[in-house]
Amino acid sequence: MTDEAASDRPWWESAFIEGLKQFGKVTAAAEATGITTSGPYTRKKKCGAFSRAWDEALEIFALSGRKAGNQSAAQRKDEQWKKVFLEELAETSNVTASAAKAGVPTSDVYRSRRANRDFAAQWRAALFEGYANLEMEVLGYLRDPAPARKMDVAVALRLLAAHKETIAKERAQRANVSAAQVRETIERKVEELRQKVAGRDISPA
Repeated sequence: MTDEAASDRPWWESAFIEGLKQFGKVTAAAEATGITTSGPYTRKKKCGAFSRAWDEALEIFALSGRKAGNQSAAQRKDEQWKKVFLEELAETSNVTASAAKAGVPTSDVYRSRRANRDFAAQWRAALFEGYANLEMEVLGYLRDPAPARKMDVAVALRLLAAHKETIAKERAQRANVSAAQVRETIERKVEELRQKVAGRDISPA
């Protein structure tokens, strides 16, 4: 086999090699390039550089396939528990309960939040949503003279207070205002809710 100058290479060579990297099959690479397979096979026998590029392209395809296969199962599992966790977090505002619903240790969800910025952002968004829902639920419960269901208001108030820092930062970022200002507003709202609870003579338990 002999090597050739770049100017002597056929027009389809680079595209065909890229096709091999992507598809891993000669037929598919040839079809994507718009040629038959006879040209590449003939050139592979005559040109050493093309033959080496051919082999390297197949190795790249095989390596990418192994990586994708190794990651896909782990990624699917990771994405599944994160989806369940975030949905539950938006519903309950409770990290521990959400982790339990997702079937993962609480330490794992905190570790993932530290390691993954996207997950951390989704976590804050879920808490923000859950916080707003819980706030409205408490207000609705206190305004209803005859609530249809019981509510553990004390736990709800503790959750609202516990997440005030995270919510303050998220609201401040969305509204482009000071986190301190938002924090003061949240503290005032929680205190107003506590006073309403006391006025309704609702048992803290």
